[in-house]
Amino acid sequence: MKELYVILLSVFIGAVGQVGLKYGAMRIPDTGSLWEKAIAAWPLIAGLALYGVSTLLWIYALRTVELSYAYPLISLGYILVFIASYFIFHESISVLRLGGLVLIVSGIILVAKS
Repeated sequence: MKELYVILLSVFIGAVGQVGLKYGAMRIPDTGSLWEKAIAAWPLIAGLALYGVSTLLWIYALRTVELSYAYPLISLGYILVFIASYFIFHESISVLRLGGLVLIVSGIILVAKS
């Protein structure tokens, strides 16, 4: 059961990292020195660091969890990023995207019950 929490934490941190990458990418100025760009895009650097932490947690969980069980749970990150994109970046949600999200959730439920 502890491994499941580690997987969920890994997925959550990875999703936050993805949001940081997007936010940082939006802040990269077109001009300026590399140092100025790096300072302006600190969320990009933070996102990369969070991906690193997420990867370390993932490796820790994989020591004892079946990959065929753990890997589909990564798709929870898609859901988290989908929701964050709507609220943070005000991205639109189409019916087709929402349908895809429902399919992902259905798959997660099936895997979690196995």
